[in-house]
Amino acid sequence: MNTVARTVCVSFTAGAAFKFKQLEDVLAEHLKDNDGAILPHLLMADYCRLVERVPDDEWVISFLTYLEDNFGGQSESLTELISVSFIEHLPPDGSSADPVVKLLGERMREEHQRIFGPNSP
Repeated sequence: MNTVARTVCVSFTAGAAFKFKQLEDVLAEHLKDNDGAILPHLLMADYCRLVERVPDDEWVISFLTYLEDNFGGQSESLTELISVSFIEHLPPDGSSADPVVKLLGERMREEHQRIFGPNSP
């Protein structure tokens, strides 16, 4: 990843914790575990695990909308970050029982289907 792409991804993942207070503790723990460095793909996967634990919390829909708005946009590095470190961490079968997969926006849902196959919702 080049320097500009890395900077974009670091800014995006850190910025998400400022936009969504529920992510602040995840960011703080990530910084502690990584000697103050932000590793965007690891941090995004941490965000995904939190969302999977609390899919019914009110802020989750707003966060997923935020990801959707930045997915497939002008930044290829953000699209890759969201695809590889969020969408690919969701259940592969796309079970309609999985609350997070059901909440994905259209572009992210299409990416989930592309990654895991046509049996995804």
